[in-house]
Amino acid sequence: MANSIRIRMYRVGFGDCFLLSFPPAKAAGGGHILVDCGAHSAGTLDNLPDVVDDIGKETGGKLAAVVATHQHQDHISGFGLCADKFNQFEIGEVWLPWTDSPDDPKAQSLQRKQAALTQRLTDHFEAMPASRLKPSNDAVNAVANLASNAKAIQALQSGFGSRATVRYLRAKDSLPALAEIPALTVEVLGPPDDQAFLAKMDPPAGQRYLRLDSGGAVEERDAVRPFGRWWSRSQQEGIAGFPSLKITAAQLQDIQKELTVPQMDSLAFALDQARNNTSLVLLLRLGGKLLLFPGDAQYGNWRWWLDNLNPETILPQLDFIKIAHHGSQNASPKDAVEHLREGLSAMVSTQNKPWPSIPRQPLIDRLEQVTKSEFLRSDSLRIPGKPDAPAGPVVAPLPAGFTKGDFWYDLEIAV
Repeated sequence: MANSIRIRMYRVGFGDCFLLSFPPAKAAGGGHILVDCGAHSAGTLDNLPDVVDDIGKETGGKLAAVVATHQHQDHISGFGLCADKFNQFEIGEVWLPWTDSPDDPKAQSLQRKQAALTQRLTDHFEAMPASRLKPSNDAVNAVANLASNAKAIQALQSGFGSRATVRYLRAKDSLPALAEIPALTVEVLGPPDDQAFLAKMDPPAGQRYLRLDSGGAVEERDAVRPFGRWWSRSQQEGIAGFPSLKITAAQLQDIQKELTVPQMDSLAFALDQARNNTSLVLLLRLGGKLLLFPGDAQYGNWRWWLDNLNPETILPQLDFIKIAHHGSQNASPKDAVEHLREGLSAMVSTQNKPWPSIPRQPLIDRLEQVTKSEFLRSDSLRIPGKPDAPAGPVVAPLPAGFTKGDFWYDLEIAV
């Protein structure tokens, strides 16, 4: 439809890539915004180059704006993997969360802490010998999602070689109109930068890390010693007058288990959630239609704007929502879902690899009810030549307004 907004959700595996096309984009070219382009290395369908080629075809190689919601592999890896392809595009602006800014001291402090902790966890996981308990696959994948993003980050922060204007956005920022889409207004709902919220994003301190020394033995790094030297001595000798306080080998093994794998896993997930909470949350308005793109925002990010930005004037009026964080249990708070307008349209880019717990089925069921089935998940799409791709439920016929392509779903919203 010539007078419509088209939302294209690409099936990339476990990741996000959405191309928004606004009228009169098809007639004049350039009225396009790309929101994320990435897939997790453990859940990719290896088709990001094809996706970027299709974006070039659909846009004529011209994007009004590129949005990278946050620094996770499953949202930005394509900007690094396909950097040569993106360098051929004409890109007007790049929008990043303020936490990515190289010129913001608070942002840089957060980035340094998170980068250091990511590296320590990576080293720790790699150092664990087979004879010891191993971290969960979920924890390893969470850390992997934080790593190997340097090339994508450099491309984005440089404005693809200084050809695009780069903006670092925070809650309540206003954006100037895009020349290619002058009727579009964009409101930034997140991430905020108040001190209470920053505390939730700060990675936990005082954890225990182990790695192997040159001789293959486990050595401690940054160990927490709450009981001091006398307790270490008591492990071998007991304490005079209190022989029962001597720790047996079995008890010591139990303590080591509690201080290693569970702590590593919980720390990995805490770091993953902190990065998700830096997600840009964008509300787009055009022709009386409201579209919400919350990235992977988790509870802290949602909670801030639900408490501060009059959500009753937003959620019940939405015409479209991109479901946050692939439909996981730690995104899309219940009170937000319950305030959505019945019959709105929704999409979620998801699959159950590498995280079997995603998507969260009770959330999916409730979204089906709220949207009155005007809802699609990316893994419902079967891709030719990829019979082993994780598969969600087949949807046939498609809901009104939705169509499918080789590796994407389209939604047309009349304006």
